[in-house]
Formats: sequence, structure tokens, C-alpha cells
Amino acid sequence: MRLTRSHQARLDMVEGLKVFIGSNMMPEVRREFDAWRDRTKPSETELRDRKFMANHLERDPLYQASRGLQRLSQEAMWREVIAGLESRRPEIEATLELPIDAPGSLSLNPDLEMPHYYDSNEFHLQPGNFHRDDLAGVIYELGVATYTMHRYGSAGDEMGRALVSVLPKKDYRRILYIGCGPAYKAYPVADAFPDAEFHAIDLGAPMLKFARHRAAEHNRPIHFKQMNGEATDYPDGYFDLVFCKLLLHEVPTKAVVNCVNEAHRILAPGGVFANLELPSYDSLDPLSAYLMDWDTLHNGEPYWRAYHEMDLLGAYRDAGFEAELIEAHSEWGGAKGNYMGRFAYHVSMGQKPGAD
Repeated sequence: MRLTRSHQARLDMVEGLKVFIGSNMMPEVRREFDAWRDRTKPSETELRDRKFMANHLERDPLYQASRGLQRLSQEAMWREVIAGLESRRPEIEATLELPIDAPGSLSLNPDLEMPHYYDSNEFHLQPGNFHRDDLAGVIYELGVATYTMHRYGSAGDEMGRALVSVLPKKDYRRILYIGCGPAYKAYPVADAFPDAEFHAIDLGAPMLKFARHRAAEHNRPIHFKQMNGEATDYPDGYFDLVFCKLLLHEVPTKAVVNCVNEAHRILAPGGVFANLELPSYDSLDPLSAYLMDWDTLHNGEPYWRAYHEMDLLGAYRDAGFEAELIEAHSEWGGAKGNYMGRFAYHVSMGQKPGAD
């Protein structure tokens, strides 16, 4: 999906602002922070305390300016994407309703109850969230490319490649992607296991309609269903691999536990549950951790902090998994404009005991 040249130019300007914040402002914020730390010599315990960090940073004009511009750029990004699509809305909506004669399928459930944590939020500040705008999938794909400053590669599937690099090399008969959104980030998983039957679920019908059309256009025979990952209607032991990417930080900890338990139920003995996420707070330096936590209150990520502070591997083990944390190489970790410096994705990997 492409915008007109004039609308794309406006969106490029927003992306330029995001690059400026990350490449010019944030390195200076770090230099000032490092100088203050060297001068005052706070303890590691103090640096890991949000109130202590806020007492210093929230009074710093450069930090304030960087965060104000970050919020402004996020709101402007969605505004420009939506404005660029508005004149084509009837055409796009009609296209998304057309039947598709291609391998794969789409099953929607208009009676599915939306969880309060989902229905009441606008993740990443996307207006209408992922289910209240018929163009949510198109809006998301265009917005995320700008949001991430095109660091997920031209196909937007960098995370999928990272996940494939650490998945156990096995013969998976059936694979399930939970919280798939437009699903293109998982194409590398489908390509790595072409003989597997590939399923994907999401709460948002607009996301799934767009995902189905996009998958068909890219010759990916994926079976999409509108379901809640906390309680699916698949039978016990149906899948050999269940995975998600950047999903579990979007839901409250109770829902995280429910998703882990459900993954265990629908996996066959020996099956694998893999969850790819950004690195945990405690694996980052104190400033990067504090900057990540900013999203909890200011970027439509209300469960971000709780996720990063929960014992996820403990939840895996409580569900019955043998669990470990694995690092997956990030192609853009450390790229210019990335305030966290070099990092690897964290993959919480669980295996259901049983057959090899």
C-alpha cells in the first residue's frame, strides 16, 4: 500500500523527526546523563529506582524536549498515515471485503468479546486501536514502518528472521502465530517450515482481513481466525509450535499467564512455545531501561512495565514447560538512532515435556 507523493513526503518528514530525536538528541541526553552520573556517583540501586531517576531527568530541559517531540512525532505519524488513506477509504474497504481464491482461509467471529484491556486502549497511540477502524491493518503497516524508521527491513520481517534463527529445527506439522496483526513479520517462519500447516489468530477483525489479503498476495497459505490467545477453540495437543512476537507486553500479567497456559494446552508433547520480545529492563543500562519505561505512561503501552518486571519463565514452568531465555540477533540493534545501544531480542522458549 502506497500513499500519494505529497502525503508520503509529509510522513517522511515525521520519520525524519524521529531519526533526529534518536540520532541527535538522545546521544546528547546520554552524554549529559553520563557526566552527571560520573560527577554525583549514585549507586546502582539508586539508578534502578524510577523515582530517583525521574527526580533528575524530568527536570532536564533536553530530556523534556526529547520526550515531548517523541510524543508529538508519534501522534503526527498516525495523523499523516490516516490522512493519506482517507481519500481511498471506500476503495480499500471494498477490496478488503472481496472473497479470496487462494490457499489459506479467514474465519471471523463477530460475537467474540473484546477483553477490556484491549477494547479500552489505543496501543502505540494508534487511533481506533486495532479493531475499531476498518483500515486498522493498512494503517498499522504504514505507521510501524515509520515508527521503527524502516529498521525491520524492506519486507518488515526482521523479527521473523531473528526468531527462525533460534527456533529448534524440527518437523512442525502445525504452527500457530498468536496476536498476528497483519502477519507479515512471521513470513520467515512460514518460509522456514514450508510443509507445516500455518495458522494465525488475532482479536481484531480489520487486522485479520488485511492479513489474509496480504498473505494471499505474497503466496503465503495462512489460515487466519479471530480468537483470543487466552482461550482458543483448538483441541488439546493440536500444534507443534506456538509463537508470538511483541505481544505479551501488550496485555496484563493475568492475560500473559492465561496465554502461556493456553499455549501449553494446545501444544503436542515435545511442542515449542516461543515468545520474542525486546530486552528486559535489567539487561539494559539504567538510562536505557528508564527510557524504555517511558512508553508505559506515554506511548499507549500500559502493561509494558508489568511485563518487564514479571517472572515470565516462572509462568512457563508453572504451566508445565521446560523453559529458558535465549538471545536472538537483532539486525537493527545498535543502529543509528537507537537509544538502547546494541541489543539482542529476548526469546522465552518453552518445551512441553514428552515426545522428542
